[in-house]
Amino acid sequence: MNLKRTNVPLIRSESTVASMMRDALFALVLLLVLPVVRYGFRPAVMAVVTGAVCAVSEVLFNLIRKLNRGLSDCSPMVTGFIIALMMPVNAPLWLPCTAGLFAILVAKGPFGSTGRNPFNPAAAGIAFVTVCWPSLVFSYCDPELVRNLPLFADCSVPTAVSPDAVLKSGLKPQILPFDMLWGDFPGPVGTTAVLVVAACGLYLFLKRTARWEITAFFLAAAAFIAAFFPRIACSAMTSVKYELLSGSLLFCSVFLVTDPVTAPHTTAGRCMYGAFAGAMVMVFRRYGAYQQGAVFAVLIANALAPLMDDLVFRARGWGSELREI
Repeated sequence: MNLKRTNVPLIRSESTVASMMRDALFALVLLLVLPVVRYGFRPAVMAVVTGAVCAVSEVLFNLIRKLNRGLSDCSPMVTGFIIALMMPVNAPLWLPCTAGLFAILVAKGPFGSTGRNPFNPAAAGIAFVTVCWPSLVFSYCDPELVRNLPLFADCSVPTAVSPDAVLKSGLKPQILPFDMLWGDFPGPVGTTAVLVVAACGLYLFLKRTARWEITAFFLAAAAFIAAFFPRIACSAMTSVKYELLSGSLLFCSVFLVTDPVTAPHTTAGRCMYGAFAGAMVMVFRRYGAYQQGAVFAVLIANALAPLMDDLVFRARGWGSELREI
């Protein structure tokens, strides 16, 4: 292990940042394939428009602040795509765009842009619109009745109750866990295809764009709580299946908590961070006001990430300015 005295941002080079963002963007584009096949090109339009809003917002912010930063790292597009994929496909286009504006102009830009933001911008943007317009954020169309949605116009479509909403009410979803693997059930447009999300996560782990230990401990903590403190009357294994496959839990474990900027920079710290975030997601699911509270759990974990690194440094007798690379 090599130790280096350094300052933020704790990312080694601009080329590394750009390559990591391109890998993440590629994985997010793959997640759009099934929704496009199912609903038409509206999911792709939502992702591109939201990404463009994030990119333009970052450029304007940098111009106002007279910062010499470009868009070569693709990070605004990654933020926009994550936001769009965590929205209902029938959401009005202004909703993910508003989340993107908040993400860039409030959660990212004022802190110094890429590499310096203490909170994940996409999580902050989604949390903002969730608090302001929860009825729109959790209004999911029925995938069995809806096909070929309009590209830009607002959608008036039949809606259905998502499995995570059923779990929130203390009931068992009618859909079987095995049938949830391909995502043909109500939920955020890019988070329901569990097998595709898992494949994208494996790709990011192999490319070292995301750290597997964060996701592993995140899912382990969530599974432990689901097994020993189930929200529904069922076996422990059934509870784990429903909790891990419903909502945005798996998506967040791959694309949000693994953000290298807002996560700890030591291996032990990342393990603690993942376990804490996974446990917090389950707490929000049981006691929170909304059927999905993963983004709020991610933001709380972001706030505690530096403390987790400091605990590791103190336990090993290192100085607070040392960082593991």
